[in-house]
Amino acid sequence: MLLLISTTSSKSDGSLFFRIILLIYFLPTIVGFFRIPIIKYRFITVFFINTFLGFTVVGWWLSFMKAVSSHRG
Repeated sequence: MLLLISTTSSKSDGSLFFRIILLIYFLPTIVGFFRIPIIKYRFITVFFINTFLGFTVVGWWLSFMKAVSSHRG
């Protein structure tokens, strides 16, 4: 994911905009991956909620709150 964002392109075909949108869309997954590396099932939960319900505002916020919450479960 980060490799996709870090590659530079001299074309102005909208790919930078698409990469920024993908970064924002998968931000809860990225935060969950780096914040809770010990609890792998929680990262998987955040990933699935973000992937399948992230297009809704409620699903994105739910996955973001799950990624940054400090309690287990």
